[in-house]
Amino acid sequence: MLPQVPFTFVRHGQTDWNVAGRMQGHTDIPLNATGIEQAHAAAKLLHGHGFTRIVASPLARARVTAEIIADAHNLPLETDDLLKERTFGSVEGTLWTELLAKHNLPEKASFEAFLPADAEPWTDIQLRSQQAITRWLNHYTDDHVLFVGHGAFFRALYEALSGEQIFAGNATPYHFRPTEAGWQLTTL
Repeated sequence: MLPQVPFTFVRHGQTDWNVAGRMQGHTDIPLNATGIEQAHAAAKLLHGHGFTRIVASPLARARVTAEIIADAHNLPLETDDLLKERTFGSVEGTLWTELLAKHNLPEKASFEAFLPADAEPWTDIQLRSQQAITRWLNHYTDDHVLFVGHGAFFRALYEALSGEQIFAGNATPYHFRPTEAGWQLTTL
Protein backbone atom coordinates (compact mmCIF):
# COMPACT_ATOMS: atom_id res chain seq x y z
CA MET A 1 0.00 0.00 0.00
CA LEU A 2 2.74 2.51 0.91
CA PRO A 3 4.74 4.08 -1.92
CA GLN A 4 8.22 2.64 -1.98
CA VAL A 5 9.99 5.80 -0.81
CA PRO A 6 11.87 6.43 2.44
CA PHE A 7 10.44 8.52 5.26
CA THR A 8 11.20 9.32 8.89
CA PHE A 9 8.93 9.09 11.93
CA VAL A 10 9.37 10.68 15.36
CA ARG A 11 7.16 9.92 18.32
CA HIS A 12 6.29 12.97 20.43
CA GLY A 13 8.33 13.95 23.48
CA GLN A 14 7.43 12.89 27.00
CA THR A 15 4.27 14.01 28.81
CA ASP A 16 3.30 13.76 32.47
CA TRP A 17 0.82 11.07 31.47
CA ASN A 18 3.65 9.03 29.89
CA VAL A 19 5.51 9.18 33.18
CA ALA A 20 2.43 8.22 35.20
CA GLY A 21 1.49 5.42 32.79
CA ARG A 22 -1.89 6.87 31.80
CA MET A 23 -3.66 5.98 28.56
CA GLN A 24 -3.53 9.19 26.46
CA GLY A 25 -5.22 8.49 23.15
CA HIS A 26 -6.97 11.60 21.81
CA THR A 27 -6.77 13.40 25.15
CA ASP A 28 -4.68 16.47 24.35
CA ILE A 29 -1.87 16.34 26.92
CA PRO A 30 1.06 18.81 26.60
CA LEU A 31 4.75 17.97 26.67
CA ASN A 32 6.43 18.24 30.04
CA ALA A 33 9.87 19.88 30.52
CA THR A 34 11.63 16.61 29.70
CA GLY A 35 9.53 16.23 26.54
CA ILE A 36 10.53 19.71 25.38
CA GLU A 37 14.21 18.85 25.98
CA GLN A 38 13.73 15.57 24.08
CA ALA A 39 12.20 17.44 21.13
CA HIS A 40 15.18 19.80 20.99
CA ALA A 41 17.56 16.83 21.16
CA ALA A 42 15.67 15.12 18.31
CA ALA A 43 15.91 18.29 16.24
CA LYS A 44 19.69 18.29 16.67
CA LEU A 45 19.92 14.57 15.92
CA LEU A 46 17.97 15.04 12.70
CA HIS A 47 20.41 17.56 11.20
CA GLY A 48 21.91 16.19 8.02
CA HIS A 49 19.19 13.57 7.41
CA GLY A 50 17.70 15.44 4.47
CA PHE A 51 14.03 15.63 5.26
CA THR A 52 12.28 18.48 3.46
CA ARG A 53 8.70 18.28 4.79
CA ILE A 54 7.20 17.86 8.26
CA VAL A 55 3.70 16.57 8.90
CA ALA A 56 2.39 16.06 12.43
CA SER A 57 -0.60 15.02 14.45
CA PRO A 58 -2.50 18.11 15.64
CA LEU A 59 -2.48 16.86 19.26
CA ALA A 60 -0.30 19.24 21.30
CA ARG A 61 2.34 16.71 22.35
CA ALA A 62 3.09 15.82 18.72
CA ARG A 63 2.48 19.26 17.23
CA VAL A 64 4.84 21.01 19.69
CA THR A 65 7.50 18.34 19.15
CA ALA A 66 7.15 18.96 15.40
CA GLU A 67 7.20 22.76 15.85
CA ILE A 68 10.52 22.52 17.71
CA ILE A 69 11.98 20.36 14.94
CA ALA A 70 10.53 22.56 12.18
CA ASP A 71 11.95 25.72 13.79
CA ALA A 72 15.40 24.14 14.11
CA HIS A 73 15.36 23.15 10.42
CA ASN A 74 13.57 26.23 9.08
CA LEU A 75 10.82 24.11 7.53
CA PRO A 76 7.06 24.62 7.39
CA LEU A 77 4.82 22.32 9.40
CA GLU A 78 1.56 20.75 8.28
CA THR A 79 -0.86 18.80 10.46
CA ASP A 80 -3.16 15.91 9.68
CA ASP A 81 -5.93 14.46 11.85
CA LEU A 82 -5.18 11.00 10.43
CA LEU A 83 -1.87 11.10 12.34
CA LYS A 84 -3.63 11.33 15.71
CA GLU A 85 -3.06 8.67 18.32
CA ARG A 86 -5.36 5.70 18.55
CA THR A 87 -8.39 6.58 20.61
CA PHE A 88 -8.65 4.46 23.74
CA GLY A 89 -12.24 5.50 24.39
CA SER A 90 -13.57 5.52 27.94
CA VAL A 91 -10.26 4.29 29.43
CA GLU A 92 -8.34 7.40 28.36
CA GLY A 93 -6.78 8.95 31.46
CA THR A 94 -6.76 5.62 33.30
CA LEU A 95 -3.50 4.23 34.67
CA TRP A 96 -2.19 1.23 32.76
CA THR A 97 -1.55 -0.60 36.07
CA GLU A 98 -5.17 -0.02 37.16
CA LEU A 99 -6.45 -1.54 33.93
CA LEU A 100 -4.21 -4.58 34.32
CA ALA A 101 -5.27 -5.09 37.94
CA LYS A 102 -8.97 -4.61 37.10
CA HIS A 103 -8.78 -7.34 34.47
CA ASN A 104 -6.31 -9.54 36.41
CA LEU A 105 -3.79 -9.38 33.56
CA PRO A 106 0.02 -9.71 33.57
CA GLU A 107 2.27 -6.66 33.15
CA LYS A 108 2.99 -7.43 29.48
CA ALA A 109 -0.67 -7.83 28.47
CA SER A 110 -1.83 -6.42 25.16
CA PHE A 111 -4.13 -3.38 24.96
CA GLU A 112 -6.59 -5.61 23.16
CA ALA A 113 -7.15 -7.65 26.34
CA PHE A 114 -9.09 -4.84 28.03
CA LEU A 115 -9.98 -2.01 25.67
CA PRO A 116 -13.64 -0.99 25.69
CA ALA A 117 -15.93 -1.08 22.67
CA ASP A 118 -15.51 2.68 22.16
CA ALA A 119 -11.75 2.31 21.55
CA GLU A 120 -10.44 2.33 17.97
CA PRO A 121 -9.96 -1.27 16.79
CA TRP A 122 -6.37 -2.32 16.08
CA THR A 123 -7.14 -3.14 12.45
CA ASP A 124 -8.59 0.37 12.01
CA ILE A 125 -5.46 2.11 13.36
CA GLN A 126 -3.29 -0.11 11.15
CA LEU A 127 -5.29 0.92 8.09
CA ARG A 128 -5.46 4.59 9.13
CA SER A 129 -1.70 4.74 9.72
CA GLN A 130 -0.99 3.41 6.24
CA GLN A 131 -3.55 5.73 4.65
CA ALA A 132 -2.05 8.79 6.35
CA ILE A 133 1.53 8.00 5.40
CA THR A 134 0.53 6.99 1.87
CA ARG A 135 -1.43 10.19 1.31
CA TRP A 136 1.53 12.43 2.21
CA LEU A 137 4.15 10.35 0.39
CA ASN A 138 1.98 10.46 -2.74
CA HIS A 139 1.43 14.21 -2.33
CA TYR A 140 5.14 15.04 -1.84
CA THR A 141 6.73 12.60 -4.26
CA ASP A 142 10.04 14.49 -4.49
CA ASP A 143 10.44 15.17 -0.76
CA HIS A 144 11.72 13.28 2.24
CA VAL A 145 8.85 13.56 4.70
CA LEU A 146 9.25 13.58 8.48
CA PHE A 147 6.13 12.51 10.35
CA VAL A 148 5.63 13.36 14.04
CA GLY A 149 3.04 11.28 15.81
CA HIS A 150 2.26 8.79 18.54
CA GLY A 151 3.27 5.43 19.98
CA ALA A 152 0.29 3.22 19.13
CA PHE A 153 0.12 4.80 15.66
CA PHE A 154 3.81 3.90 15.17
CA ARG A 155 3.32 0.31 16.43
CA ALA A 156 0.32 -0.17 14.14
CA LEU A 157 2.20 1.17 11.12
CA TYR A 158 5.30 -0.89 11.78
CA GLU A 159 3.29 -4.05 12.39
CA ALA A 160 1.34 -3.51 9.17
CA LEU A 161 4.62 -3.13 7.25
CA SER A 162 6.69 -5.83 8.95
CA GLY A 163 4.42 -8.15 10.91
CA GLU A 164 6.29 -7.21 14.09
CA GLN A 165 5.58 -4.77 16.91
CA ILE A 166 8.06 -2.45 18.57
CA PHE A 167 7.57 0.39 21.01
CA ALA A 168 8.83 3.80 19.94
CA GLY A 169 10.80 5.86 22.43
CA ASN A 170 9.75 9.42 23.14
CA ALA A 171 11.22 11.84 20.57
CA THR A 172 13.24 9.06 18.95
CA PRO A 173 13.64 9.35 15.17
CA TYR A 174 13.10 6.21 13.09
CA HIS A 175 13.96 6.01 9.41
CA PHE A 176 11.85 3.73 7.20
CA ARG A 177 13.47 2.54 3.97
CA PRO A 178 11.94 0.16 1.44
CA THR A 179 14.10 -2.77 0.37
CA GLU A 180 13.48 -5.80 -1.83
CA ALA A 181 12.92 -7.83 1.35
CA GLY A 182 10.44 -5.33 2.82
CA TRP A 183 10.67 -2.24 4.98
CA GLN A 184 13.90 -1.66 6.93
CA LEU A 185 13.69 0.38 10.13
CA THR A 186 16.71 2.23 11.49
CA THR A 187 16.80 4.13 14.75
CA LEU A 188 18.70 7.40 14.29
